[in-house]
This record gives sequence, structure tokens and C-alpha cells, in this order.
Amino acid sequence: MSTDLLSPVHVKERVLLLDILRGLAILGIFIMNLEAFTLYWAMNDAQKASVPLARYDHAVEFLLYMFLEGKFYSIFSLLFGIGFGLYLSKSVENAGILPLFRRRLAILLLIGFIHLLLWTGDIVAFYAMLGFVLIPFRRFTNKTLLILAALCILSPILWYAMKMSNPAVLDVSQWFFKAGEYFSAKQGINSGQDFYKAMKSANLLEIIKINLVGIFFRYGDLIFQSRGFKVFGMFLLGLVVGRTQFYNRLEENKKLLWYIFFGGILIGLPANYFMATLKSTPAYFQLKPDGLKQTIAYAIGVAPLALAYVSLVALLYKTGVFKKVLSKVAPAGKMALTNYFMHTMIGLLTFTGVGFSLGPIGPATWTLFALIVFIFQIIISSIWLRYFNYGPLEWLWRSATYKKWQPMRKREFRN
Repeated sequence: MSTDLLSPVHVKERVLLLDILRGLAILGIFIMNLEAFTLYWAMNDAQKASVPLARYDHAVEFLLYMFLEGKFYSIFSLLFGIGFGLYLSKSVENAGILPLFRRRLAILLLIGFIHLLLWTGDIVAFYAMLGFVLIPFRRFTNKTLLILAALCILSPILWYAMKMSNPAVLDVSQWFFKAGEYFSAKQGINSGQDFYKAMKSANLLEIIKINLVGIFFRYGDLIFQSRGFKVFGMFLLGLVVGRTQFYNRLEENKKLLWYIFFGGILIGLPANYFMATLKSTPAYFQLKPDGLKQTIAYAIGVAPLALAYVSLVALLYKTGVFKKVLSKVAPAGKMALTNYFMHTMIGLLTFTGVGFSLGPIGPATWTLFALIVFIFQIIISSIWLRYFNYGPLEWLWRSATYKKWQPMRKREFRN
């Protein structure tokens, strides 16, 4: 096998549409993550009522949950699977690609763990773990992968129902939550208000200590939500898209894209509306019937609406005017990992004791804040990529993966 097949992907080989989708995905993820960054979830009712634009918060929160919750991490999961498919397409036998892919995942896992110390909402480490599980599925046919993807996405319904019947045995997330509660109590944090006060005054070392305990809560929550099945289903779907290079044949698949768009809207909007109406009830974590209804709505509605978004972007991408507008987002997507980490740094510096400890703010205000930050990231990413081939974290990740410093400055490609 030619060693060229194992070389890094050249900047010119990147697919612009995928970078656009990455950029939009990290925007949606950032908006939803701001509930945690701003510590809004830990505020009491009086604090929530005192935030700027508070009278709009209930309506905005409903809309965010209906149109954004779950959809953009689903798109990001799809893109991860596509990336694996692209890796596989570089070699017919895949023999040399797999060790490289495993090393890539191992480095991503390390990056994700470091990120967990700064913010427990990290998803990178979780993606890396599931990435190792994805490897054996490369041998399956596309038809089989699509069936398995659907089963994974729908499986949380069955699992939730089973937990309802025997929570003491089947709800393993409780072990993580109990461990988190025990160690949090050791830190003097026994409630959301305690956590809010601690984060507002904590220095960086104290935040790292709090986050080490927070990992128990994070992974307990991921397990309870069956997030692994949801993400892995999108991985499998992305694997099919990646190895068939569907994104390079948009014109001939235009009819299918319209079917996916309208199908996703018809299924996704009602299901997500119903899901949003149930968000304010505590039934989900109490394993009550309304929690099962919420799980059903999520399983049926989130992935189809996410795919509808992807299809719409792909269709608009084929038109001159919209392609030009959408292309402005691509630089942020090319530096998705760097920008994702930048969100954490902005969150720490803005809302915790590490920085300015501003706030409190609510959904209406943080949505505007996210849009401003994202515009800033587009500008910074565009300027950066004029002179450099990769974002800082992307460069480190690639260099470690290939065990060789990658050319950072653009002029180095011309030498």
C-alpha cells in the first residue's frame, strides 16, 4: 500500500460543505451548553427572575429545546462518522489506516480528559471512547449499518421502559450519581446553590477539583440518557455517508435530500414540540410515564430534524447566493476543535471566579451572547486560516497522530 494513503489530508482536499456543517454544529452546541456555562441550571427562582430579558426566557428556552436540543450534537456525531468513512476511503484494505485511526482516537481521548478538568460537559472524550467501538462496524454493509443506526437511535425507548420496571438493577447511572454526591459533600457542595456559589468564587485549581467530582455526574447523566446509543447511531449513519461520499453527489441526490428534509420536518417538528412541552417536568429522571413519553419523542424526533437541517444546508449549498453566505461559516468549522475549546475558556472567564464572574443571565441573553461570540469566532478563524493551515488544537492533534510536526504556516506547503 502506498504511504501516500497514510499521509494527512491536505487542506485543499477538505470538503467545504462539511466544514460549514461543523461550524453550524458548534454554534448550536454552544447555545445549548450555555445553560451550564452560565450556571443557569443551578440558579434559584429569584435569581432567574432577576436576569436581563427574563420575561422572554421561558419562550426562548422552549424554542431552544424544540429546535436545538440534541439536534446539533447529532449533526456533530454524523460528521464524526463521516470522518471515519473518509479515513477508510484512503485505503482499500484499511490495514494501515486502522492503527492511525486508533492513535487519533487515543489522542482525542487525552484531549477530552484535559477538557473535562476545565468543564465536565465535554463530549470529546465520550466521542473518542465510542470511536473505538465504531471500528469493527466498518465490515458491515451499508444496508446493515443503516438498520443498526435506526435501532440505536430508537433503543433508548426500550431501555427507559426496562429501567422503569426495575430501576434498582438496571439504572446503573445511579452509581455514578451517588459517587458524585458523596465526593461533592466532601467539598461542601450539597445543592445547586452551593455549586453556584462555589463556581462564582473558585479559582482555576478549585474548579479543577470540583470538575474531577463532576465527571461522575457527567457520565452518570450520559448513561441515564442512553446518549451512547444516540451518538453511535449517528456515527453509523455518518460512516455510510462518508464511505459513499454522498456529499460529493448532491446534484444527483437532490430528490433524496428533499425527501429527507420534508420527512424530517413532518416527523421532527411535532415530536420535538411534544418533547419541549415535557421538559419542565421532573418525570424524566424519576422514571415516570411522562419521562417515557419524553424519551419516545426524543428518539423519534431529534435525529430526523437534525437530518432535515443537514439536508436543507446541502440544498442551499448548491445555490450560488446561499453557498456564498454559508461559506462564511466554514472557517469556524475548519477550526471546530479549537473553537469548541474556546467556548469553555470564554465560559470560564466570563461566568466563573476564574474571570469576571458575570451574570446571572438567562436563555434569551445567552442566545444573543452565543451569536456574538460565534461571529467573533468566524472573523478570528478566517484571519487565522489566511496564514495557517490548521487551528492550534487541530495542528497539535494532527502532528501527534502522524508523529510528525505538520506544516503550520501556509507558505510551508509551497517550499
